[in-house]
Amino acid sequence: MEMFLIQWTARWAVCGYLARIWVEIDDRSKVSTRMLARRWWTFGCVGFVLHVICAFHFAHHWSHAAAWEATARRTAEMTGWYSGWGLAVNEGFLVLWIGDTILWWRNLAWPENRIIIRSIQLVFAFLMIQATVVFGPPVWKWVALVVLAMILIRRRVLVRQHRS
Repeated sequence: MEMFLIQWTARWAVCGYLARIWVEIDDRSKVSTRMLARRWWTFGCVGFVLHVICAFHFAHHWSHAAAWEATARRTAEMTGWYSGWGLAVNEGFLVLWIGDTILWWRNLAWPENRIIIRSIQLVFAFLMIQATVVFGPPVWKWVALVVLAMILIRRRVLVRQHRS
């Protein structure tokens, strides 16, 4: 049951992230699009917070040292590099997601600057790919390809619709 909760809260977070991307492919300037995207973003954020809580509770028994060691072992298995710094990256990611979500609820227009939007999304995309494709189960590589194809097709279709 513990691994089930850890895995499914991670999937919950990924689904919230992807749903936001999916929604925002449409016209991001529409208030209804931004409100729906913000809801999905919040849904994903809550999933990630619960994932961290479940992982620390069930897998690491609230020991940061145990979490660091487990991260270092898993990193070594996947990359050959023994380092627990991935845990610090995940903690930073958690703070970024919570902060971004709070700012978005305080101001629906957040972020207004496209450079900030793209920067945040690049960080999230990189970390989501690391968490799912690189460190996740092998089947996620295929899931990621299908999802990426669907997003690109949707974007292309919507761009064509807006032009005509």
